[in-house]
Amino acid sequence: MEKISVSLRPNQLDRLETRIEETDADSRSAALRQLLDEYEDVTAECEELRTRCERLEREKRLVLEEREEKAELARYAGEQRTRQQRKDEAGLGTRAKWWLFGMSDSEA
Repeated sequence: MEKISVSLRPNQLDRLETRIEETDADSRSAALRQLLDEYEDVTAECEELRTRCERLEREKRLVLEEREEKAELARYAGEQRTRQQRKDEAGLGTRAKWWLFGMSDSEA
C-alpha cells in the first residue's frame, strides 16, 4: 500500500473517529479504506438504479401511449356501436336513403 497524507476538517475527523468506534476498523487508514470501498459500491449501485429508472420511465411512456390508443379505440367502438344502433332503429325509408347516399356524420 502507498502512504498518503490527508487533511480533514474537524467535523470530518469526528465522523472518521466515530466510524472507527462503530466498525471493525482499527485505524484511521482502515476506516478511510472502508469508506472508499463503500463509496465505490454505492456509486455502482447508484448507476444501476439510474439505468433502471430510465428503463422504467421508457416503459411508463409506452404504457401511457398504449392506454391512450386503447381509449381511442374504445371511443371509436362506442361511436360505431351507436351508429349501428341508429341503423337498427331507423325506418325502412331512412335506411334506404343511407344505403343510397350514405349516413352523414350528423345522422350517425
